[in-house]
Order: sequence, then structure tokens, then C-alpha cells
Amino acid sequence: MSELNVARRGSELERRLGGAVGAHAVRRGIWFDPVPWAVLASLGTWLVLLWHQHTCVQTTAGHPVNTLMRLCYSDIPLVYQGTGFATGLAPYRQFGLDYGTVTAALMVVARWITELFGFPSRPGLSQQRVLDASNAWWLATAVLLYLAFLALVGAHLLLGRGSARDTDGRLTRRVRSWDALYVAGAPVVAAAGLVNWDLLAAALAGLGLLAWALRRPMLAGALLGLATASKFYPIVILLGILVLCVRAGLQRAPMRAVIGFLAAWLVANVPVLLVAPRAWLQWYTGWLRNGADLGSIWWLLQDAGLRVPYPGAVGALLWLSTAGFVLRRALAAPRRPRVGQIAFLLVAAVVLLDKGYPPQHVLWVLPLLVLARPVLTDWAVFTVAELLYFWAVWGHLNGSTVSGGQRDLWYWCAILLRVAVLVWISSRVLRDMQRPWDDPVRGPLVDDPVGGVLDHAPDAVVLDPPQRADEGEDAPAGRDAPVG
Repeated sequence: MSELNVARRGSELERRLGGAVGAHAVRRGIWFDPVPWAVLASLGTWLVLLWHQHTCVQTTAGHPVNTLMRLCYSDIPLVYQGTGFATGLAPYRQFGLDYGTVTAALMVVARWITELFGFPSRPGLSQQRVLDASNAWWLATAVLLYLAFLALVGAHLLLGRGSARDTDGRLTRRVRSWDALYVAGAPVVAAAGLVNWDLLAAALAGLGLLAWALRRPMLAGALLGLATASKFYPIVILLGILVLCVRAGLQRAPMRAVIGFLAAWLVANVPVLLVAPRAWLQWYTGWLRNGADLGSIWWLLQDAGLRVPYPGAVGALLWLSTAGFVLRRALAAPRRPRVGQIAFLLVAAVVLLDKGYPPQHVLWVLPLLVLARPVLTDWAVFTVAELLYFWAVWGHLNGSTVSGGQRDLWYWCAILLRVAVLVWISSRVLRDMQRPWDDPVRGPLVDDPVGGVLDHAPDAVVLDPPQRADEGEDAPAGRDAPVG
């Protein structure tokens, strides 16, 4: 199949939106450019989110709104009202904060914007003025997080299926991918986008993957380091990239990525560590001390009467064994797996085995799901499971789904469905790794759009030599498993 035919074939989403392209059609103009449609979809998603969240804005002090019943709970205004942000104190140095330093920096910027518009933060303010300032802070945060969401969508425009065009093993150009619409128009973003600050880490991780795809390993490492200084999980993406580099026999690029990661992480953390070491350690050690949280398999076992001590530590040990299995499969697969596949599997293991699985963690998984397996059916099943859980968790906390003091079976079912769907998609990604000829992203002249220096690189380390395509029981005739 020629490169022209590959381009005409387009992505699954593109074909569903507009049908097949004619033999003499010219793929040019606004109808063939995903950028305006992705931006429009992201704006629509965010406006729906703001419209829904607006119903939970408390306007009068002393008259709270039942955010659980209205399915629009958010940590953002509560953090402002319950910490030193409302009185103008500095995070970490003057009050503790259970968030990473990069997230804290965004909070400080939001407070500065709030004060710029006439909402002061100082001691002695009335409850009503503190409430008004928290609402303004929430709105400023919403604007900043939308910019992060837009950056994430922009990254996926250049990361998705078909974004890399390669001829004779040399990258010639990048084109925009319609797969970005899977992120820009995701209902799960409209549901959980403002529960917490997780979109910041997701955006930095997405930009880090884009820098890697553009063959800027040091910048990629730096962005992943900043993302890790916001949330824990992006460090496992770097781990997956390093293992793939081992298989390809690359040394310089991964070393530069590690240097960039360490430099950015140290710049983001060392100043706070020197000024307030105890407050800084609070975020890194809290997950070891606390018990099982909502949404996790550990909470489910605890609610069933099987209490697991130190679920954070137990989950970390189980993740190490799971990651070992995934990375072993990455070194033994017939063709080196794509970066998106390994990143998705490692992050999915994090959220499945962590001591808590709150609804906003869907923002960690969604972008990597789109890179690993951009299939409409998988995306739709994942979306339905997450939205059902979103409804169930707030109903559980509000007591709406519990009757007669019994266990909340609706919530149990929502947790099990959510976990089962993520395990199912992970198994499909593992199958794609073992059968690269069935990979929905790979094809003739296409290896790994996110791979960067790994794209079309030959393998140097293979634990199990790949079986010839004409000898494999599942390999289709006429299509080789390796693509390189």
C-alpha cells in the first residue's frame, strides 16, 4: 500500500465523520483540517463542564449547596477556603499542602489573578468575602486548566494515528491527527475536568510525549519531570520509554531524557525542600500512611470486611510485579511496542493498584488510551464505565444509592465495572503488542507516531526471537509482523 493510499484511508474517526475520500479529492481546507474542529470540541466540552459546575457554586455564606446530589463536586473552592490561601499565606512555608509543587505554583498564579480582579486574600475577611474570593479563585483556576486542556489537545493533534509520515526510515513531516477529537470531545472531561487539578499533570505529560515524538529527548524529560512534580504517575511513562530504548539499543537519547527529568524535577522541588522539608515530605509520604480510598479494589475489599494493611505499600509492590510483566513482554514482543502502548499499560496499572481511584484519575488514562488504542468501540465502552462510576461515587457519598443501612451494591458494581473495563482494554493492548499486524495504529510505512528516535529503529535486544509471519497461527498472509 502506498503512502498516498494510507493517507486517503485516514483514521477510523475521520472515516465515520466524513466517509471515504474520493479518488480525485484534494485533502485541503477546513474540512480536512482537524485543528479547528478539535479546538471547537474542546471549547464545547469545557463550556458544558462550566455550565454544569455553575449549579454547584455557593453564593451565600452559611447556605451550602449539595454538590454531591448535583454531581458537580470540586475540591478547588474547598482547598481555598480550608487552607492558608484565603488568608494570603505561602504554601508549604506557612501552611501544609497535600499537592505537588507544580500544582501549588498554579494555585499561587490563580490567587494572583484573583487578587488582580479585586478579591483580596488576607486575615480578618468576612465569611462572605472569603466565599466570593474562593469562587473567583475557582473561575481563574478553570481558565488556567482550560489552557492546560487545550495544550493536551494540541499535543494529540501531532501525536495521534497518522501524525508521523516516514519515508525510507527518515522522518519527513508531521501532519495533524483526527484522533485528537477523542480527547477534545471526551464526556469524561466534561464530568471530571474540575474535580481537581489533574489536567495540569495530564497536559505536561502529553507535551512531554510530544517533545519525545519530535526527537527532543531532554525537553521531553524536563516536561515529564514537571508533570511528576504535579502528580506521581508521569514518571512511569519515562520508565517505559527507557525500556523501549534498551530494546532498540539506544543510549544517548534516554540519557538526555533522564538528565532533563532530574533537572526539571529538582528545580521544581529543591527550593521548597530547603525552605519547608516537613511540609514537602507530607505529599510524598501521605499515601503510605493513609488507608484505602474510594474507588479502589482495596476500598472494595475493606467494605467487604477484608481489610488490607498499608494498601499503598501493597499496591506499590503489586505494581512493581505488574510493571515487570509488562516490560518483559515489551522486550519479547514480535515487534518493539509503541510508546503509547507501554505508557498506557504502566499508568493503567498505577490507577488500578493504587490505594485510591478517584473519578478525576480518568484524566490520567484517557490521553494514553487514545495513543494506545484509538478505536471508537474501546473509547465508548471506557467512557460509559467512567460516567457510570462518576454518578455512583457521588450517589454513594450522598447516601442516595444506599438503603436500609446495607452495603452500597450500586457503588460496588460501578467499581467492578470500571476496573473490569480498564483490565479488558489493557488485555487488548497486550494482544496488539503480541500481534503487531493487527495494531490499529501500525501499518505500511507507519511504525510509532510517538516513538521519536524509536520510530523505525531496528531492535538490538529481543528476549524471544519473533516468529515468522507465515508460521504464526494468527498472522495474516501477505502482511509482515515487523514494521521497520
